[in-house]
Amino acid sequence: MKNDLTPTQDTQRKVPTVTPAVFVNERKDGYEITFEMPGVGKNEVDLNVENRTLTMRTNTSYTPPADMECECREFPICNYAVSLDLPEQADTSTIKATVANGVLTAKVDKRAELQPRKIDVTVE
Repeated sequence: MKNDLTPTQDTQRKVPTVTPAVFVNERKDGYEITFEMPGVGKNEVDLNVENRTLTMRTNTSYTPPADMECECREFPICNYAVSLDLPEQADTSTIKATVANGVLTAKVDKRAELQPRKIDVTVE
């Protein structure tokens, strides 16, 4: 089986940029956005928000192990990039993100002033 990755001296080899699989789920109090990016770790992810646009980019490099040869690969070696427009009720100041096993999860709260709330009624 011929591999499509030839070891080179260039460890900062250029890789293509693709859009990751993205899942957006709405909860009562916020949103959970997951980005599937196999092989990507915390130090390779850049997550920014500006004017309600959430932008995720990765900077991936790959150096094949000297004593191994790639026989088969299920996922590409690539950079990922995507921008999402967040809804008006998203509170961009509360975004928290974690990455584990190639999945980046961003949690965005809804703005408190736009969430439904119960109003107490008093008797006078």
